[in-house]
Amino acid sequence: MIATLTKLPSRRLFSILSSLIVVFTLNSCGDYRSEETCGDSIAEGDKGRFEVDKDGFAKDTESGVVWYRCSAGQQYSNFRCKGEILYLSWDEAIDYAAEFSEKSGITWRLPTDSEMQSVTEDACVAPAINHNAFPSIAVENHWTSSKGLHQDIFRCAVNTYSGRLSCRQPRDVGQPFMLVRGD
Repeated sequence: MIATLTKLPSRRLFSILSSLIVVFTLNSCGDYRSEETCGDSIAEGDKGRFEVDKDGFAKDTESGVVWYRCSAGQQYSNFRCKGEILYLSWDEAIDYAAEFSEKSGITWRLPTDSEMQSVTEDACVAPAINHNAFPSIAVENHWTSSKGLHQDIFRCAVNTYSGRLSCRQPRDVGQPFMLVRGD
C-alpha cells in the first residue's frame, strides 16, 4: 500500500509535466508576430523610387518601366483609382493588353515576374506595394506575363499581400493584373 502511494504522485507529476511539454511545444509552432502593413509603414506622399504624374502613370526610376497605377479595368482620376477591377483568366489578360495597346497606340503588356516583384515591399504587407505610387491595388494574386515552369495549365502570379511569386496558378482562373510599358 505504501509503495502504491509513493508511485501515484510520481505518475501524476510525470503526467502533468508531459502535458505541459506538449502545450508549450504546440504553442511555439506558430509565429504570432503581427506584420506591419504598408499603409502604416510608408509615409504619406513617399512614392519610393517611382515618379508619378497626374495621368496615372508611375515610372520606375531604376528600371525605366512605366506602370499604369491602377489595376486593369480601373481609371485613374483625382489621385485615385476608380471603377471595377477586371478579373480575367491569364489568356484573357494577355488579349486585353494586346487590345488595349491597339486602341491606345502604345504597347502595353503584363509585367514579368521580376518586374512585378520589383514593386513589392519586403518590410510590409497587405498590400506589399507602395500605396502612394499604386493606390487601391487589390490584395490578391496578380497575373504576370510569365508562363509556369510546370504544366501548360499553370501560369505565374504575384500575391500582393506578401509579394510572393507562385507559378502554380491555374491559367483559367480570373485574377486581377497590372499593365506596364517600356520607355
